[in-house]
Amino acid sequence: MKKRVLMIGGVSAEINLDVSSLAAPGEEKTETFDYEIAPGGSAGIGACAVSRLGGEVILCSAVGDDEYGTSLSGFFADAGMDTRFLKTVKGEKTDISVVINSGDSATYRRNALTQYIDADFVEDAFTTLPDAVYISLDIPADAAVRAAELAREKKVLAFFDGERIPEDFPLETLGVIDLIALPPSATEHFTGIRPRDAQSNLQAAVELHKTLRAKTYMFKHGVGGAFEFKGNFSYYVPYVEGARRGYRDLLVPAMIVENLRSGKSVRATRYASTVVALASGKSGSIAGTIPSETEVLRYILEHEVEL
Repeated sequence: MKKRVLMIGGVSAEINLDVSSLAAPGEEKTETFDYEIAPGGSAGIGACAVSRLGGEVILCSAVGDDEYGTSLSGFFADAGMDTRFLKTVKGEKTDISVVINSGDSATYRRNALTQYIDADFVEDAFTTLPDAVYISLDIPADAAVRAAELAREKKVLAFFDGERIPEDFPLETLGVIDLIALPPSATEHFTGIRPRDAQSNLQAAVELHKTLRAKTYMFKHGVGGAFEFKGNFSYYVPYVEGARRGYRDLLVPAMIVENLRSGKSVRATRYASTVVALASGKSGSIAGTIPSETEVLRYILEHEVEL
């Protein structure tokens, strides 16, 4: 039976443009370029990952009542996800992400509808009895705190992803959680330490522990790589060379799927890094490059990947 994962956080319509080069200020460039519209946002990409990798998704998020919202809702439903808690907000436009790829990439993101993911809405979503919950810290603090409380009450694994955490987020209010994952900039903001090597990573984990009681502290590096500290031991998974920053959105969701299967956190992190490596080797939107559960297993067996 598939494990059920409640995904809480922002979704967006991601518009990917592949151009030869960026236009200079005031310049208009005319060329034939490829573009794609796909699911985006922390919970949107994460939901696609969990579904492709063999989990069952319950999506708790919000879209507008425009064509992008209708399209996203239809996509998630057609993929077999439980969309009862994908709220359509009347009179609002769906959040979008515009990703411009021209050798380097630039991303412009609108993240307005996460304000509609409140504590009551999160509490309602927990009635679906998930096996684990993913919480993107782009939602309001009271909703994230309520998710943490409910996870403890119901003894559900809770993984908090701070890829898009605001600088004023009160981390100390989350209480005891299973995992917190932060990108380098947020790690430095909340600890005063820029993680660069084993010693600085460990120092950052110790400093963060003074504010937040997590069973596992995860600091993302590059793309696909991570340093994890679990109180009595730590380990590092190398990052994927040349991958776009957006692929970091796959790390925590992929970890959740494998953690539910094996119960082994080190194995889950290595599995997630393998997923990122496979996805980043393809072209197109991040949601469209996520490998299937079978593809990942085949790669692990053929290349004798140690998990």
